[in-house]
Amino acid sequence: MKEMDRLFGSSISRRSFIAAMAAGMASAAMDCMDWTRIQALAAAVEPKSAYPVVVIGAGMGGLTAAAYLARSGFPVTVIEQHDTPGGYATSFGRAGGEFVFEVSPHYTVGAAQYLEDLGIRDRVELIALPEYCRVVTPDYDLIFPQQNPGEIIKLLSEKFPQEAEGIRGLIGQLMSLFQELRQPIDPKTIASTHPTMWSMSNQTVAQFMNKYVQDSKLKAILFALGPALGLPPSKLPALAYAGGTAPYMVAGKVRIKGHARDASLVFVDVIQRRGGRVILKTEVETILTKEGSVVGVKTADGKTHAAKAVVSNASAPATFEKMLAPGVLPDGYMAKLRTCRPSISSIKVWLGLKEELRGRIRGYQIAVAEGYDLEASHGASLAVDASKAPFGVFVYDNAYPGYSKPGKSSVSLVMLCGYEPWRKFEADYFAGRKEAYQKEKDRITQMLIERTEARVIAGLKSMIEVVDAATPLTNMTYTRNPEGAIVGYESSMSNFGMTRIKNRTPVKGLYLAGHWGEPGGGFVTVMKSGQSTFKMMMEDWGQKTG
Repeated sequence: MKEMDRLFGSSISRRSFIAAMAAGMASAAMDCMDWTRIQALAAAVEPKSAYPVVVIGAGMGGLTAAAYLARSGFPVTVIEQHDTPGGYATSFGRAGGEFVFEVSPHYTVGAAQYLEDLGIRDRVELIALPEYCRVVTPDYDLIFPQQNPGEIIKLLSEKFPQEAEGIRGLIGQLMSLFQELRQPIDPKTIASTHPTMWSMSNQTVAQFMNKYVQDSKLKAILFALGPALGLPPSKLPALAYAGGTAPYMVAGKVRIKGHARDASLVFVDVIQRRGGRVILKTEVETILTKEGSVVGVKTADGKTHAAKAVVSNASAPATFEKMLAPGVLPDGYMAKLRTCRPSISSIKVWLGLKEELRGRIRGYQIAVAEGYDLEASHGASLAVDASKAPFGVFVYDNAYPGYSKPGKSSVSLVMLCGYEPWRKFEADYFAGRKEAYQKEKDRITQMLIERTEARVIAGLKSMIEVVDAATPLTNMTYTRNPEGAIVGYESSMSNFGMTRIKNRTPVKGLYLAGHWGEPGGGFVTVMKSGQSTFKMMMEDWGQKTG
């Protein structure tokens, strides 16, 4: 039981729970680790050759962990089943390179610290986006400014004067949380030193919002300002919403200049320049163990790679249920894992246009909603009702001049969706029989294009030169994420913070890095996951050498 508590945090005081959860949130937003201590631990682990590491998967969580290891002198081998590194952080070309489309990320915050740690800050350029976001509803079309919570309060108060006091109170709470996340945390005094965090800790977003505002239209707009975690306000933890919204609102959103795949390749270069290896198009079939400890991995081609530690950036279900032999993990641990649910998935539509949109269409990130009932909207997403589900429009050329070639524009449409409506296509899809699936994908693609034309980009259909689309089954094909999950396990009230699966597993030497473990999904969040796993490894190895 004590082992389960350590790994899942199931028996822990509320004060300790919030303190640990807040520490993770804070370090994800602004790195606060004692790197002098971690670097000293890494330097003391000798000889480095006795500590080979295999990283399963070249998503950003895996690449980040591997880059930290390689920079510290440890021999590391990254093994990726796909032919391209990066996981969801990648890009692809169409029409002979006329257009380059992003899978993700569309925006981020807080990535600079990790780039500086790894010595690549000058190789991955981050640029501030022109605005926080644009929100389009049946009654409103609002542009929210970057790094200006006061202006956001003013804008919303002008539209909802009867809610002005509540708007100030709610956004004031977000700002208070942001400040609290920057302060040291002592579980004994957290209720008094971090009152905002304390009050939010056992609330859903719905409960949090209801304390301040009542207008359903206002609530829908406020919810659109938060992170897309795929749960409705009744199920999403208030701290997940607030902790994901406040840093963007204060620090501002940025994106990579260029393409995500270029950034992923920079991480690969860091690993290789320090003597590490990145092996593509190779699948790890088995994590090898002996007497409860990791000893290596075996790949589908029959090769064995010895390892002192294995970091899995693969999905948690694949790691624990397919790669490990039965009986290696405690029954209680497996039972707990099976209570976790994969997150929501998505449909993405990429459009290459034969006209320039920059200066003609307002906004880079545009959230579009058909109504204000957030629970019903979530239901439409789960049901893949493309006529009613909210979706996002990303006009890449509004991020900075020159994203697309002269005379062209690149746009993506993103709709969160459930997996169940796609399950009926699964067997045929993976058997190569895609006729019915393709018909449904095309229907949804056209519906999203029509809604975008009606609400955001007039005349869109006449501009289209290239169309491509991806569904949850596409996600499964390229990333192997169960049900096409886009942020690992869902961040529900029972699976957030200290109750989320830990990166240090019951198998000695086996760690996780990425969105299935802690702290969760998102571009910079999985970078934080990889960094945290490196820290855990140094602490574990440092104890032996110390």
